Amino acid sequence: MACAESIPSLSPAITVGPSSLSFEAQQGESNPASQTLSLWNSGGETLSWAASDNADWLILSPGSGSSTGGIDNITLSVDISGMDAGSYATVIAISASEATNTPQTVAVNLTINPAAKEEQEVIDALDTEKLLDIGYNHPENVVTVEGVIVGTHYAEESKGEPTFLDFHDPYEGYFKCIIWKEDIETGELIRDKFIQTFPPNPETHFLSKKVRVKGKIEIYKGDPEIVLHDPSRIWIVE
Repeated sequence: MACAESIPSLSPAITVGPSSLSFEAQQGESNPASQTLSLWNSGGETLSWAASDNADWLILSPGSGSSTGGIDNITLSVDISGMDAGSYATVIAISASEATNTPQTVAVNLTINPAAKEEQEVIDALDTEKLLDIGYNHPENVVTVEGVIVGTHYAEESKGEPTFLDFHDPYEGYFKCIIWKEDIETGELIRDKFIQTFPPNPETHFLSKKVRVKGKIEIYKGDPEIVLHDPSRIWIVE
């Protein structure tokens, strides 16, 4: 009886995706969100892999692992601390000594936009034309706006539960400030911070007061506004 011939096992092979990743951030502000790189063994046996790059700003976690076919995910995090505005690039190499197609590479690009320009001028809250010009043409600029808050409203029944600080009555067509209940991205309770800093609540604390507010001008339904995220961005002017 003839013996069956043994079938040679397949060697491991690296499959990785996506083939490139891009990050974008603004100088001096928070790091961009992490992204995921996936790899797996598309061959046989066990793939023991290691990932490496030569960029100080890119963090890989984990940096090594093994796969028999299941997907391994690598988290890519970026730290822009102390970095200048500009374009940066690096290449991640996925290596495995026993793989037939080692190494495999993934391009990573990082764009850091210039820091927002701080405007020293104090702008009248009723100068709608100027505020609209900034909002439409220079939305990256951080400005200081001054005026008397003549009306306030906590829209508890509205989506997002906004607090409105109005600088003109009627408020339509004029500058206003908005404090949302929470940050929709992080879940941070924004209004609670303002209540703690400005008791009993911001709509009572600031009513009929002359204030200065600092932030970027946004345009909503044709009106200029600043969305306040931190109590340090508004203060009473004596």
